[in-house]
Amino acid sequence: MLGKDQVMCSRYFWCITLLLLCHVQMEAQLLTNALPVPGSTEPSAQQTQQQPADSSNSAQAPAQLPDDPSRQVLPVAHPEPALPAGLPVRWEAKQQTRVGDVSTLTGEVVLYYKDYVLHADKVVYRHDTSTVEAEGHLQLDGGPDDAVITASHGEMHLDDHTGAFYDVTGTFGVRHVGHAIIYSTPDPFIFQGRVLLQTGERAYRIVDGSMTSCRLPKPDWQLISRSIQVADGKASTHNSVFEFWHIPLFYLPFVARNLDDTGRESGFLLPSGENSGVKGLVIGDEVYWVINRSMDLTVGAEYWSKRGFAPSGSYRYRGPGLDALAVRWSALLDRGIEETPAGATQPTLVNQGGADIIAYGRKYFTPDTRLAGAVEYLSSYVYRLAFDENLSQATSSEVQSDVALIHDHQGFVPSLNLQRFENFAGTASTSDAPVVNVPEVRILHLPLLRFDALDRPLLPGGASGNADISPVYWGLSSTIADMDRAEPHFHSRNVGRLDIYPHIELPIHLGDWNFLPAVAVRCTQYSGSELQDLTGNGVPSVQHNPLNRSDFEASLDIRPPALERDFALTGLHRELRHVIEPEIFYRYVTGINNAQHVLQFDTMDIASNTNEAGFSLTQRFYVRRTDAAPCDAKEPDLFTFNAAKEQAPNLDPLGGDVSNSSSLNQTPTADNPTGCKPPAREWASWQIAQKYYINPNFGGALIDNRRNVFDATLDMTGASYLTSPRNIAPIISRMRFEAIDNLRLEWDLDYDPKAGRITSSDLFAGYSFGRTTVGLGHAYLNAADESNGQATIIQSEQIKPFLYFGKPSDVGLSVALNASYDTTHGQIQYEGVEAIYNWNCCGLQAGYRRFSLGTLRDEGEWLWGFTLSSIGTAGNIRRSTSVFPTPAMLQLAY
Repeated sequence: MLGKDQVMCSRYFWCITLLLLCHVQMEAQLLTNALPVPGSTEPSAQQTQQQPADSSNSAQAPAQLPDDPSRQVLPVAHPEPALPAGLPVRWEAKQQTRVGDVSTLTGEVVLYYKDYVLHADKVVYRHDTSTVEAEGHLQLDGGPDDAVITASHGEMHLDDHTGAFYDVTGTFGVRHVGHAIIYSTPDPFIFQGRVLLQTGERAYRIVDGSMTSCRLPKPDWQLISRSIQVADGKASTHNSVFEFWHIPLFYLPFVARNLDDTGRESGFLLPSGENSGVKGLVIGDEVYWVINRSMDLTVGAEYWSKRGFAPSGSYRYRGPGLDALAVRWSALLDRGIEETPAGATQPTLVNQGGADIIAYGRKYFTPDTRLAGAVEYLSSYVYRLAFDENLSQATSSEVQSDVALIHDHQGFVPSLNLQRFENFAGTASTSDAPVVNVPEVRILHLPLLRFDALDRPLLPGGASGNADISPVYWGLSSTIADMDRAEPHFHSRNVGRLDIYPHIELPIHLGDWNFLPAVAVRCTQYSGSELQDLTGNGVPSVQHNPLNRSDFEASLDIRPPALERDFALTGLHRELRHVIEPEIFYRYVTGINNAQHVLQFDTMDIASNTNEAGFSLTQRFYVRRTDAAPCDAKEPDLFTFNAAKEQAPNLDPLGGDVSNSSSLNQTPTADNPTGCKPPAREWASWQIAQKYYINPNFGGALIDNRRNVFDATLDMTGASYLTSPRNIAPIISRMRFEAIDNLRLEWDLDYDPKAGRITSSDLFAGYSFGRTTVGLGHAYLNAADESNGQATIIQSEQIKPFLYFGKPSDVGLSVALNASYDTTHGQIQYEGVEAIYNWNCCGLQAGYRRFSLGTLRDEGEWLWGFTLSSIGTAGNIRRSTSVFPTPAMLQLAY
């Protein structure tokens, strides 16, 4: 018998022996040097092989035998690396062989690694170094840059994110979706070169190559360079040559472009140049500086050969949330132009220079507290009129600034306002200079404190928690301000004003009838007043006597039920609904007996006694197709709303059933088997409104044969000035017509039955077909004016035709023509024509426009531009100078 110790020794002996004989089954460690392993050939049929990207195979390369036969193969421990945590390498091939750590794949090879896909005729994969060598129709797709690279041959080191490709053509920002190619960025980066070196993750260097945004192999333009660096989301190169249509044009010492469409890069912008009849030969450039990820700055200057230097720039900031700030400025350091004043024999040097600075932004301190506003400074109205690039802005004489600090919490809104208003409507001569810009009126509110309480129930909610237990609502508006107003021969300084205006409303609903009675009182205290000049030139005199104005107000707004009738247009597969919406209103104000002595700064100061009634009648025409269309449960059904009101008690005011919003739209019929009704569309609308003034003198506030304006006339017509007592206000008409597809017609008309003439008329008509939009604008005005204490009438009439073919971003030819003709003076104020032809990556622009704004500005200007995708635009065509309208105005055609 064996003893216990002997049994244990025998057990250890056998375990050690078996362990040595079966060591190849152990996966944790290699304990001996393995003998050479002959190569093996895999089956030739197409197979799928998967290997870790960083692992070493258990089959080692042939080992070197010892030179000395007496040396024995001794066990040496070599730790086996752990399996990588990354994604594996996977491939498909018609044939594959493996010798040691080298796998050779041939025949339509497709290799997958992470989000890369590599195609080639032959691929050699080294398992120990994770190296891929490919040749024959090499194409690499994917990656974080959406790259598509084709080359004759190349290699990739997967672990190090490095590689080299030869005779390469590629692009970043392109994806293959099925058989289609989709650009993942609006501006892809396309390149070709002798060698492409990948120096790291998302870092490349192109040797002896070019970059462009045009389609290969014949790009319209390209930048040729010995070396192009691609890293950090941008491509940069030094000492490059710009080539257009295979013609070298100019040398560029440094060029950089962003590969990300949201990226920005500091540097010089493309230069601008033009030839103007007023400015002369113009050349200039701008510098763009990316301050940080939230701010940028553009600063530049132009040299006008006839006038001098014109600096300009802009600053932009975008903060967290809705915080933002934008500043734009432009100026002219004018050396003057010689003009001969009327009655003079010698010319005088006139300086028309100036500066225009605009800033607007907002800042949220808390969700309820914000600072917002817009500020503009214009040093000279002549500068704007003579040199502004936009017609509507050049002819606008108003400059307004308004900044407010507002705290809005549960409907209580205290605020601090700073306001400044200027109107440069005239010029004046002084002894210091022939003509000096002076504002006709300047009004300041520095500061204006305001407290508003939005309408809310008069009584709090009861024990049931119903906040609307009271049908009576109240609101409050109150202000305290320090004001200043300056005009020629008139100046009221540091006038204080305190105003309190509480009001109460009682909404009443009787079936389909709605009533809104309201009462209010207003008390306004002024630290100064004025005394009207009824016999002289009409300029009042300022008095320092305080003035108190108070009134009582009552109003009633009645909304009768709308009248509706449906018509079936069977032949057109349409259903027409005619809706008539009447409204009757009455307003009474009493207690204001000193309106002629109130200094006027804003609309709060033009209150007067009134006893007025009026009506408004609006007709609407809705049309809906009766044939089948996809259901949309979110779209309200205007036709079935009233008819199903009794059957659907959960119907909301917009016409949707709250309990089942699609139930009313899904009733199958013979003409509509699916039960889906398309939404209704408003074809046309027409509103007629008028007021009747029971008190034609407005409580003695009206001064005969002068220009008068009251709040009772502001809300009905644009020509709100009165020159004599009247009972009947002008009839207003507001018409909208869109019954014909792609046709829009808007006509606002005010007719004065007392004077028997049109007070104002504003017409717009536009029609689009295909890529073409044609239209006409017409504006007519008869407005009251005052000269030397006497009321007069000034007339203005303008006709603005336009024709647009295509859009500035369309490929191919696009043309724009527009003009503005002043029939009162019998001259064309503005005319412009512009043509654009775009290729897939570049475009040419050319045009001409002319300003004729009296003797101050008679300028013809040639427009030109050359656009390179991803680079920019050279020339003088910008959004402000383009004859094409803004994208918002072109939505009619598309």
